[in-house]
Amino acid sequence: MAIVAVWNLLVCHQDMKENVAYDVIKALFDHKQELIAFHGDARYLALETQTSGGSPLPFHPGAIKYFTEKGLHIK
Repeated sequence: MAIVAVWNLLVCHQDMKENVAYDVIKALFDHKQELIAFHGDARYLALETQTSGGSPLPFHPGAIKYFTEKGLHIK
């Protein structure tokens, strides 16, 4: 049996202000239940999977700040 996973990426310009990127990521995770009510697949959004190597792109410093505050270690 094979399992296929498709990662969704939220991509921004590298020059986006750190506080804006931080606020976007914070809103996604802090309002996850509201997102699930709108789109059921949002239930798969999890902090724990953010560092598992699914992104070929580096994290924005604003995202790193949020994830670090939540106890994740971004490489």
